[in-house]
Amino acid sequence: MRNSHAIDRREVLKAGFAVVAAQLWPELVFPGVALADDKKPDDGIGRPEIIKGLDGMSRVADAGNNPFGDGHSAAAVISSAFFCREQKLGEEVQKEMLSLIETRLLTRPIYAARPKGTADAKLVDSLLEDLGAGIATLRRSGHNIIFAATSLKALREVPEAATPERIDGLRKMVQSFGKNRGERPGQEPLVDLADEQKFIHFVFEEFLKAMDLYLNGKGHHGYAGHVITIGHALVELSRMGHKDLAQKGMPAYWQFVREARGGADLGGGKVAAAPPQAPTPLTCDYWIAQNKHKTGLIVSSHLIKYPYSFYALAKDVRNEDLKRRILDKVYHLTAIS
Repeated sequence: MRNSHAIDRREVLKAGFAVVAAQLWPELVFPGVALADDKKPDDGIGRPEIIKGLDGMSRVADAGNNPFGDGHSAAAVISSAFFCREQKLGEEVQKEMLSLIETRLLTRPIYAARPKGTADAKLVDSLLEDLGAGIATLRRSGHNIIFAATSLKALREVPEAATPERIDGLRKMVQSFGKNRGERPGQEPLVDLADEQKFIHFVFEEFLKAMDLYLNGKGHHGYAGHVITIGHALVELSRMGHKDLAQKGMPAYWQFVREARGGADLGGGKVAAAPPQAPTPLTCDYWIAQNKHKTGLIVSSHLIKYPYSFYALAKDVRNEDLKRRILDKVYHLTAIS
């Protein structure tokens, strides 16, 4: 198989550069125009999904659950709220996205509401310690970093959710990731977060390299997607004030980047070219189309997590040529079902 996610991209159309650019950076194309009001719609996505996502994430390491698969799901539920707010997605977009979340993700028992408890912000320090103990080592393609950073951002948004029961479950989630290949001795450092702008540009340059390998049958789609999501998680950690912790995670990220550069022998079959037009994840039509397809847990989660991280970092791209090149690949990043 050239694509482990069983992509069927014929059902989705690709937007031209001008259209996508207007959606990705509307204020640059149409000054003063916003995609939606900052206020969350009554039937939209926000605080309830963050809490549900934390409840789910705090159970993924319980007996009978899968920290990797269920962690993807919980991270997507949490990320959906930040995606909608940060990109100012409209009411109808949120409605369609929420429909996908409710039918594909929230059906799992891990999302049962936790009983109310007394929050203690100091408990979060123990979660940071657990992450710090393994962040320098590449574990399950960096998902210990992705899931932990997502949870930490959620706890900052909803501090009353930092109850002993939830924090205990989140710690078990981080601890559940066994050690994998770490940075090989003697490897030269790559770009780090000493200069955030430079690092974000590095993330997208590596994304383009991984995407080129995928499109030419020489690399997995997941390499391209996770070069962005791990990089975004490290940026978020740094922006939350955990700069030393984010810097400590660089060797793990560099190792993943090197693996992505190596690609995979998938037979060299080229992926079909993108159609001339398509809605992006910032539009209602995209989510209507996705709701018509049946996808598994991880692919359904990536439908949210990939564009969330892509757009969160893309807004800080200042190089116009790089901006053009990454926009040109939005379709192949997000048309994964």
